[in-house]
Amino acid sequence: MASTKYYILIEELIPFVHNLVKETCELVTITDYMQDPDRYAEKIEGIIRLVGSPIVSKSLRDERFLSKMPNVKVVVSLGAGTDILNLPLLWKKGIRVATTGKLNLGVTAELGFMLLMASARNLKQAMVAAASPESFNMFRLNNNGVRLLGSTLGIIGMGSVGYFVAEKAAAFKMNILYHNRTRRSQEDENKVQAKYCETIEKLLSQSDFVMLCVPLTDHTKYLIGAKELKLMKPSTVLINISRGDVVDQDALVKALQAGAIGGAALDVTTPEPLPADHPLLHMPNVIVTPHYAGGTKEVVQEINSIAVNNLLAGLKGKPMPQELKYLSHL
Repeated sequence: MASTKYYILIEELIPFVHNLVKETCELVTITDYMQDPDRYAEKIEGIIRLVGSPIVSKSLRDERFLSKMPNVKVVVSLGAGTDILNLPLLWKKGIRVATTGKLNLGVTAELGFMLLMASARNLKQAMVAAASPESFNMFRLNNNGVRLLGSTLGIIGMGSVGYFVAEKAAAFKMNILYHNRTRRSQEDENKVQAKYCETIEKLLSQSDFVMLCVPLTDHTKYLIGAKELKLMKPSTVLINISRGDVVDQDALVKALQAGAIGGAALDVTTPEPLPADHPLLHMPNVIVTPHYAGGTKEVVQEINSIAVNNLLAGLKGKPMPQELKYLSHL
């Protein structure tokens, strides 16, 4: 006789995840759940938050939503970030929580540097010019961008992602400034020839490119606002691979419209996605990508596998390899 399957709530069915759990779990999409909550509410024992799961992400912060599912034991969130989770609420309800760790930090840095390079050489405008006989040659003569050699990159947040970015910048012989809550060791600085700035203000005023690599916390929300944007050079490009709310987006739009900074490259925005008529999507000196820095084919498969391993371990009452430890001060 077959054993009873665990019921798992998920935003949408992902074939790779389904294949990993089909023998032991019944996946319930958020759409199916919303259509008949009475059928599933007491059966749900686990929740998987996929990357780009707006409904599940919002629901995990809603006590009323979670209270309707009294038997949830485990929440697994894909990615390393915890800002989208209401950890005190989940822990209060006795729900164990795991993320998928830091597998995507390297590819996040890769995309950040890709955005830097694309901005430096005006890639967005170049693609338009390549398809237009009228602007083809004029663009080549007048809009070639800047070289990275000798340019200054300011990195705000010199954790793993920030340091990976610095390694790439060092290979291009860029000058590297950084600001971090804790200064890196002399050995780390020497490896990438990075100089520490005690204040963000000093970094902003000297950088040709500024890249944000900080987690979203109460301290980093709107870290870059109107005041900080005014400190940048008129040619500086702001690159954000952290979270949309690290930047005051309205202030950024105003700065770009006024020509106060040179451009922006954003893998994260508020909201996601932006409305189709949002100004940032229609500025020639702004690149917006769909918050995909942390996902390549290989990494996504690894993350999915880790998520399932944590989920099944938690449901069986076993240690979860990437479980977040309870912090009473949150």
